[in-house]
Amino acid sequence: QESGVRSQESGVRSQEAGGRRISNIDYLPHLPHLPHLPHLPHLPHLPHLPHLPHLPIPPISRKGV
Repeated sequence: QESGVRSQESGVRSQEAGGRRISNIDYLPHLPHLPHLPHLPHLPHLPHLPHLPHLPIPPISRKGV
């Protein structure tokens, strides 16, 4: 769990550095309480997260791709 929090911080820095490292948590800055979801790519399967519909994935994932 601790490594999850660290990956969040390092992920944000990677984005600023050119998005060399884009992980699931990287494009979920407003979901810092979900370090236990390494399978986030299939977010549509998470009906228990009603705040996901507005996920701003395009802007950030575009950087990585």
